[in-house]
Amino acid sequence: MAHRDQLDSWLRSAPFKRFSSIQRLGQDRSGHASVDHARHQLYVGRDEETRTNALIKVTTKPGVVYQDNLTNEIATLSTINRELPDSRYVPLLLDHGRLAGGRVFLIMSLFDEWPLATTIGTERQPARLVTHLRTALEVATALADLHRIQVFHIDLNPMNILYRSEMGRPVVRIVDFESAYDVARYASGAFFNPPTTSGFCAPEVQHGVPDGRADVFSLGAVLYTMMAGYAWTWGAELSASIEAEDEIDGGLKTILLTAVEPAPDDRYQSVQDLRAALAVYLESIWPGRSWT
Repeated sequence: MAHRDQLDSWLRSAPFKRFSSIQRLGQDRSGHASVDHARHQLYVGRDEETRTNALIKVTTKPGVVYQDNLTNEIATLSTINRELPDSRYVPLLLDHGRLAGGRVFLIMSLFDEWPLATTIGTERQPARLVTHLRTALEVATALADLHRIQVFHIDLNPMNILYRSEMGRPVVRIVDFESAYDVARYASGAFFNPPTTSGFCAPEVQHGVPDGRADVFSLGAVLYTMMAGYAWTWGAELSASIEAEDEIDGGLKTILLTAVEPAPDDRYQSVQDLRAALAVYLESIWPGRSWT
């Protein structure tokens, strides 16, 4: 009842009163389950003015840490929307502000795609290798756009890459920018203390100023997870897991190991370099296509 009363209160106030059918969005983004997230709650509602669906994110309670995380996402999306106004890869920030009581909210466009994580299980799917590689190439393209404007996602993982296949081609979206590093913003002295996902976040993020090589590490981890399933995340170290592989071709294993090198200087020095290596490998196993 308390939750229903809360929604009723929101619906009577701007900017939420223009939305109909507001409901909680499940952690799997299917909309079928009500789930509390550690830092925020997610809702979806239909804008009666534009007849489109929107995603509403609200911090779970007032507090500096929760507020800073969502404030960072708001600032980062503002930068991306300004610098890449025609991007198909990231949400459009529609509104943001603060609720009575201090909780921060943002409203953004809602993508139809589900998290890439929903396509990954514990078992390997060798027949999907080409699909995995093509998906990684498309994610790399999206990241290259962000890096060009000096924005680094930092916490890329299979939950914040949305995915679907359209006519045999991957469609990807990048979401959840609470941890993102916007060089222009943080160069001016803003404090950077991002929430991160163990196993997928580059080790240097917690100890210094990150750059695009952090996203190289994360994309390497995502690609390996697509190929090997989630079993490696149950306590194993990423590089050691890849090194021990006997089901991955040597050339691809070398690419993965280079992407997830613990030291940034030993990795591919840009996401474009990683993308080029993957494109060459994909052409070698499935020739005659255009990957570049």
